[in-house]
Amino acid sequence: MKVLILSFSNNLVNEDSFVPNKIGLTFSTVEQCEEKLKKYGYESEHICINRKNIKKCLACGKRGWGICLEEHKCIQNDDFNEIYKYMENFDAYIFVTPVYFWEMSESAKTFFDRLKRCDAFNDNSKIRGKKIVCIACAGGSGSGTEETLKAFDTLNYFLKTEMYARIPVTKANFEEQKSIIDIAMKFN
Repeated sequence: MKVLILSFSNNLVNEDSFVPNKIGLTFSTVEQCEEKLKKYGYESEHICINRKNIKKCLACGKRGWGICLEEHKCIQNDDFNEIYKYMENFDAYIFVTPVYFWEMSESAKTFFDRLKRCDAFNDNSKIRGKKIVCIACAGGSGSGTEETLKAFDTLNYFLKTEMYARIPVTKANFEEQKSIIDIAMKFN
């Protein structure tokens, strides 16, 4: 089984580049997923969306539908189409986002807005039916994790994927949630 991990950490390390905060909760969760996937003999790859150039949806064209509705790609020339096409090569997906203001990160919202536009009405979707694990990482109290996971439920509905696990992670429960992550990475 091949599993694609998409993370959406928005930690600015310096003024020149966005990179994951290697001691942050989101990156630690990604590492935990990678470790468990390896343990179960799965092949995995991690893409940090914040390292990619992905612009917000323009809701272009007639009634807000550009070529995304019929051609199932975006008219914008950035990294989105390449990643969307690349997702076809995987059997399952893990989405890991920090929680900001009781929501998924801005980069996650941007990516998923475009993904829904291109794939929700795609009868030949290569994503449809695949298992997803959605993880919301909150550095504070964790009260926003449930709202973030509800947004993943909406994504799951429109993409017609199979929600395999919804995992709320906080600094306070990270050690306990490692066992839940372990179970989720079995994909059986």
